[in-house]
Amino acid sequence: MRNTRRHPPLPDRPPAAVESLDRGLRLVQMLRDYGSVRVADASAHLDISRSSAHRLLQTLLYRGFAVQDESHVYLPGPSMDAGPARLERSRDFRRLSLPHLEVLSRRSKESANLMIRVGQNVRFLVTVRARTVDATHDRDGVVMAAHEASGGKALLAELTDDEVRAVFSAGAPGDLTADELHRLLTDVHGARAHGYAVNIEETERGVAAVGAVVHDRWGTAVGAVTLSTRSDRFADRLPGTLLPLLLDARLQIERDLAEADLG
Repeated sequence: MRNTRRHPPLPDRPPAAVESLDRGLRLVQMLRDYGSVRVADASAHLDISRSSAHRLLQTLLYRGFAVQDESHVYLPGPSMDAGPARLERSRDFRRLSLPHLEVLSRRSKESANLMIRVGQNVRFLVTVRARTVDATHDRDGVVMAAHEASGGKALLAELTDDEVRAVFSAGAPGDLTADELHRLLTDVHGARAHGYAVNIEETERGVAAVGAVVHDRWGTAVGAVTLSTRSDRFADRLPGTLLPLLLDARLQIERDLAEADLG
């Protein structure tokens, strides 16, 4: 049947298109349409050198639009199918939290992050990166699996066990196996008992993080604040430095949310 809706014509390629951005977007389309991409495939498709294709794919990997399997083949990452969160308060939440994240990062000398949970994933609203040579990466805008990230685990701990099972048994690509769900629930129980959650090299090799939930004035979870650091110093710094500073920052953010009438 003929479509009677009048759509505007597809635009021509802009004459001043940024070439590297255009190539990156074409790689996103390849991942979306083909499901997997090798460096050689990208190089041939874009008519660029393998080294240039590798750099572009690594950028997509860094921003969560791609992941790599054991054979180093690039697959669609969690950011690929993440639609807009459409959470109206996210901008204000970020604005009010940012000064406290800056203080937290400066006092801890580690990178501080703010995130929200959307379904099976968490989305980083902002990262304040530590001013050290070995600081963990900026994750601003990145999407990660909630069951792996410290802030995601802390947010999942706000749900009942049955609600957690429902999140990861919804027939979605991120559903967990029975063993994975059992491990997650063990972590969730620990987060409920201690008031925080940890991630030791689950989202990135060599990186560990601790996360705590930020609540509104009615006790509803609105997001999580986390500190990320190198995993080889995490255990030593967690009890005496990282955790107390994190929980204090969380308290300050909750106070400002309440005073601003955003929670």
